[in-house]
Amino acid sequence: MGGSQSKYFLLFLFLMFSVGTAHSQCLLSLGGRITDSDTREKLDGASVTIRELALTTTTDTTGEFRFSGLCPGNYTIEITHIDCNPTSFHIHLKEDERHDVQMPHKVGQLAEVMIVSGAKATPPGMAEELKGRALESLKGLSLGEALKQVSGVTALQTGSNIYKPVIHGLHSNRVLILNNGIRQEGQQWGSEHAPEIDPYIANRITVIKGASSIRYGGDAIGGVVLVEPKLLRYVPGVSGEMNAAMFSNNLQGVLSGMLEGNSSRHPAFAWRLQGTAKRGGNAKTPDYWLANSGVSEYNGSATVGWRYQTKGVEAFYSIFNTKLGIFSGAHIGNVTDLINAINSKEPPDYIKNADFSYVIGRPYQQVQHQLGKIKAYLNTGENSRLNLVLSGQYNRRQEYDIVRTSRSSPQLELRLLTAMADLVWDHYAGKYLRGSIGATGMYQQNSYDYRYFIPNYKSWNTGVFAAEKLTWKKWQLEAGVRYDLKGLYQIHDNDQSPFDQLTGNEIAPGIPYGSRNFHGFSGNTGVTWKWTEGLRLSVTIGTAWRSPQINEIYSDGLHHGAARIEKGNLNLQPERANSVLGAVQYSGGGWNVDAGFYLKQITDFIYLKPTYPPELTIRGAFPTFKFEQTDARLTGFDLSASYLFANHFQASTKISILRAWDKKADDWLIQMPPDRGELALEYQFSDSRKWKQSYIRIGGMYVAKQSRVPETGNIEVKHPDGSITMESDYLPPPDAYFLMNIETGTDLVLGGRPVSFILGVTNLLNAKYRDYMNAFRYFSDETGTNISLRVKVPFEFQRKKTS
Repeated sequence: MGGSQSKYFLLFLFLMFSVGTAHSQCLLSLGGRITDSDTREKLDGASVTIRELALTTTTDTTGEFRFSGLCPGNYTIEITHIDCNPTSFHIHLKEDERHDVQMPHKVGQLAEVMIVSGAKATPPGMAEELKGRALESLKGLSLGEALKQVSGVTALQTGSNIYKPVIHGLHSNRVLILNNGIRQEGQQWGSEHAPEIDPYIANRITVIKGASSIRYGGDAIGGVVLVEPKLLRYVPGVSGEMNAAMFSNNLQGVLSGMLEGNSSRHPAFAWRLQGTAKRGGNAKTPDYWLANSGVSEYNGSATVGWRYQTKGVEAFYSIFNTKLGIFSGAHIGNVTDLINAINSKEPPDYIKNADFSYVIGRPYQQVQHQLGKIKAYLNTGENSRLNLVLSGQYNRRQEYDIVRTSRSSPQLELRLLTAMADLVWDHYAGKYLRGSIGATGMYQQNSYDYRYFIPNYKSWNTGVFAAEKLTWKKWQLEAGVRYDLKGLYQIHDNDQSPFDQLTGNEIAPGIPYGSRNFHGFSGNTGVTWKWTEGLRLSVTIGTAWRSPQINEIYSDGLHHGAARIEKGNLNLQPERANSVLGAVQYSGGGWNVDAGFYLKQITDFIYLKPTYPPELTIRGAFPTFKFEQTDARLTGFDLSASYLFANHFQASTKISILRAWDKKADDWLIQMPPDRGELALEYQFSDSRKWKQSYIRIGGMYVAKQSRVPETGNIEVKHPDGSITMESDYLPPPDAYFLMNIETGTDLVLGGRPVSFILGVTNLLNAKYRDYMNAFRYFSDETGTNISLRVKVPFEFQRKKTS
């Protein structure tokens, strides 16, 4: 980090910790009544918590609750009830207040609750949610970019607009993403194949770090991401919202709308429509435009549901369309120019001299993903439910290279069809025991046209699982086990004799592809102890396995978006990960602390290893990588903490530390996220009649240089003095960097409804830097200052009752 950035960093630290505290009389009260929004029943025994003070009370038989002796300040109120979905809201307390709250009923949603609380065995401190204002401030970003706000989560980048979530150093097929309860299945084996999900569809995004998802598969060695829409509206009326987001760096605009409703004539039926459009041009570094880095996106979804007292059904469909430009400076014509571009750390002049444009030319990607699901449930008693989910997905990826002809077709087209079925029985045994037992099945068919990268193939997966959760006094015990069978078959290229011998592929010349079968057990168990009202400790141990993916075994060609050649390995074996997770969660005295520790021992860990020399093809020269295996040890620590003081001020920090060791080579693992830390100071303004929940926050993030990389390798690097060394990568890890951000937001009450405004600036100092986890760090700097404005306008139409 340069001297000027160091000065800014020290000044920022000084500001974080130089704010004085103030004291006020603590004589205020807060009360209200809790009711069921569907049945209008007054809820007895609802738990009401003031999160910042770790104070909890329960409602009486009339649904009433009350706190006394409170200080003025900003508080988060969290309400839970066994028959309703959790509710939370923010208040600024400056006088005695009363808040009556209606909670959405949980009828028809028992399965989702069981998934989180029973089948996933999620320890406190290892799960983090993005919801409410935290999620609103990220609208307009891609899913992978938004998830970077969670401690312990980084992103595997390819340029300025392709992000994949990395949890504790693990990504791609090791991170399971659930889109509205369905396992997302696209061409996700590529580092530049971002999740095909519209974040505007989500009411809440949950990241479960390090937890093996027994419910959806044992291969989620890294973690699970839940993208969860809000529940359908089963209250008469029509409501919705309009969202707009604008970004200065690439002049990107986003418009998203949602409309949902229910009729008193047909109270069992509810519906929702949603859609998003996005368009952005070339992004800009502090010094130059990133030629051909634009993006366009058009998405939509529809949901309908029928809900009765003991049964129900819901249907969901979504379509995601995106066109992504690939930075022109990553596609170089020959090996010499490629090496010169990497060593000079600057794009060629003809690339740097590009201007802003919305035009997306070659090279680019065009991707469409469709998802449909039907979910039905039937109560099998007062405390159990049978759930059947049928779903299908279709993913089409087209990749367009630079060509010398007028050819309009893509150079590679991949099509993946996925069909899934889940049958799950969820059950409660009083308030102490709950669990899930089920079976899952999946069939996939992949085909390709034009050039070869991965072969055509079919696959099948079947699994059975059971998970139980016991709560007793201050203890919570969880355990789950799963067995899976997986197979790849009819693997062939596009030769006229597809099941005979290969022609022209060096990965296995003259050898039939054949088939591959895998099987294995996964399981986890955990215990949580509630030491005091505000302190919980937990430990979870688990074992999980992951079969090698089709690209890891058979890939052989240009990975288009990442601008590199990748070669598979026919000898790869399944990974086995044994892990221990520990967590501490504390809330009280103005503090909120989540700390997590983890140790993962992964046998036969699969990774991409750079090789030398770069490969020259008819499409240009590209760095070359090959899939290898080793035994790995990953240890780390995540911390997320905040402290509320002086009534209006809140300081917060996030820290992520990872150590990844290659046990066979007795050296560090390559391509692992460096250490990082964040600090932020927020001031929350007092509410007025028109302005609510106003705030301003200034923050900074420091990312260390990744010094823990393999000492040597097979990459021949020539230095200016003429010496030659053998390195582990084409370019050493970039220097550390520090970024400052600022954000302010408010709700303006118009017509009785809050219109939200959020104005933010990222990379406030326009710092010049490169990120180790960006595949294009070989070719360009990261983007510079970006100013964003987000606006949300909610609306509702209630039909007047007639007497």
